[in-house]
Amino acid sequence: MPELPENDPVVSKSYALHYAVAMVLLIASLFWALWDEGWAQRPWIAYQKQWKERYGAFLKTAKSKSARSVSDLEKDSDYQKLEQAARQADAEAKPHRDALQKQIIDLNAKILAVQNVFTDKRAYANAITYEIETDPSASGKKSKQKDLDEYKKKVWTVEYPDGHKEKYDFRQLEEKYNELKDERTKVSAELADVLKPVTEANNKVTEYVSAHLVDLTPSQIEGLQKKTSEWDPTIQQINVAEANIVDRCESCHMGIREPLKLTAASMTPKGQKRPDEYAQAFVSHPEPELLKIHDPDKFGC
Repeated sequence: MPELPENDPVVSKSYALHYAVAMVLLIASLFWALWDEGWAQRPWIAYQKQWKERYGAFLKTAKSKSARSVSDLEKDSDYQKLEQAARQADAEAKPHRDALQKQIIDLNAKILAVQNVFTDKRAYANAITYEIETDPSASGKKSKQKDLDEYKKKVWTVEYPDGHKEKYDFRQLEEKYNELKDERTKVSAELADVLKPVTEANNKVTEYVSAHLVDLTPSQIEGLQKKTSEWDPTIQQINVAEANIVDRCESCHMGIREPLKLTAASMTPKGQKRPDEYAQAFVSHPEPELLKIHDPDKFGC
């Protein structure tokens, strides 16, 4: 056994402090790396979180203002005439509409009953037809054709929603299926004609409201609220390959293409005296009309 040196550092000296310092440095570097990856290199995450909070608050206020505007508009005599015409059109169409809708529901149920039987039979017949077309021998084709003809002569039972049953061979089953679908198409077209005056009257009301409101309607703002509440931070990128352009501006400038006018003041939280960097970033495009002819998705920012 070799002799140990007189001053063996492993035996005579403790390295606990060195290990402790190294461990602290490793842990510190780990947290620094996580911070750098999750925050320092991705400032747009903070912007989008602020956007979700501030724009949500703005929309809540905007919806209240819009509701008040609609309430005032509803007192207008022209609006009341259009609204009355829409209600009258709906009332006149209701009996015929309800009857046609019931007829369509009944037809759908009948189609489903026939389809449940016909789908498998048609699939089998199509498979045999394919074998006939691809069989190289004449005798094979003849034999398979005979099998197909015999198969199509079979009779199957369809049970309809009202409980009564009917028997059909393949040809009758196919004819019944197509007949029901054609009838449904005809009734649906008739329903569209019945609803046309109602739709036109409602569109006139909607157009009048849109033309006389400065901002969006409450229902339109609700759509924006839903979109904003469901938003998760994600990088927004425009890639125009033809021009070799990659823009990520809207990852922070979230309000550029929003349909409501956004200012730095409106994006500033209550109680805060001056707009901060977030409020400045969330404003609308200074020339929104320009976006109609200069689509960022086609030309970049």
